Amino acid sequence: MVVVWFVILGRKILTNAHVVADHTFVLVRKHGCPTKYRAEVKAVGHECDLAILTIESEEFWDGMNPLELGDVPFLQEAVAVVGYPQGGDNISVTKGVVSRVEPTQYVHGASQLMAIQIDAAINPGNSGGPAIMSNKVAGVAFQNLSGAENIG
Repeated sequence: MVVVWFVILGRKILTNAHVVADHTFVLVRKHGCPTKYRAEVKAVGHECDLAILTIESEEFWDGMNPLELGDVPFLQEAVAVVGYPQGGDNISVTKGVVSRVEPTQYVHGASQLMAIQIDAAINPGNSGGPAIMSNKVAGVAFQNLSGAENIG
């Protein structure tokens, strides 16, 4: 299973809860590196569909730079989503704009929480990847709208 993730402050990895839920063994690989590192799931928030992982290996952290968390975006602000959607082996970046910011039903946790809707494609495999706005993380890709095109 491919887990899309990104590094945040404190040598932590942020991803979606649904990509690590019920897993007892998680391996993480850095982009462009064949080495896999064992990750430990430290926290899982099923309601908000987020999980925090840690990795003990010092080698893993060489050259890693954490992404900074940003503020809630405004409508029409540009957003780039990074991930590994189905159909390829390399990293993918899709771009779009914020089209809605409102409470939304989360599929994984069945909770209604704040979500940022964008018009960039979010496909299976994008889950856990950062949505970046002005070089800061505006959100985490986690679901798309079934039956619609380019709504994530």
